[in-house]
Amino acid sequence: MSELAEPLDAGLTVAEESPAAARSRVYGLFAQALQFPQGDTVAALESGEMYQALALAAGALPYRYTFIGPPLIERRELGLRHTALFDAVGGRPQVSMLELRHEGAPPEQQLWEDLLRFYRFFGLDFTGGGARERPDHLLMQIEFMHYLTFLEAGAPDSAQDLRLGQSDFLERHLARWLPSLRVALAEIGVEAAPYDVLVDALARFVGADCAYLGIPLAGPQPPV
Repeated sequence: MSELAEPLDAGLTVAEESPAAARSRVYGLFAQALQFPQGDTVAALESGEMYQALALAAGALPYRYTFIGPPLIERRELGLRHTALFDAVGGRPQVSMLELRHEGAPPEQQLWEDLLRFYRFFGLDFTGGGARERPDHLLMQIEFMHYLTFLEAGAPDSAQDLRLGQSDFLERHLARWLPSLRVALAEIGVEAAPYDVLVDALARFVGADCAYLGIPLAGPQPPV
């Protein structure tokens, strides 16, 4: 995980029952589950503990959302599949985790300027480096939502402004292109497991979060 999200859970002192804390925890867990599997993360994916944690966290959300985890896969195969799907070995990856590579994205300079403006406005200045991923990378965007919801959980007096920022970011970025990533993984078939199921679960979560924030028709709709 990038530096953007690493310290947050360790410093969380707000009530675990707060809606913002629950949302932050789910965003953070998805960011962990979708990074390259290594260390404690790959152990949690292999054993299913990561999926149990996501299901438990989903149960504390302030709206209806059910996490359905993928089948368990051994750690070596997890690493091979993540690399085969998302790493650019000798060219472009099979499936890109970059917003720029998906339909409807603005030109690169415009996209980066908009994303960096979001990050900088909320206290994260990456113009001089410091992030492991590009501004439009899926993990950066999930971790940014983890960060914004974390801030909301710790500063209820600023909740309105922080929710407005979350709504704008989801509508202009993550919720707009995530369905395209979900379709790209679904088209690959069984060789995309477990990441096809994880991205589908993330897309449903983002859709439910959009509905919670009052974003009309943004992102995939949560299941009935």
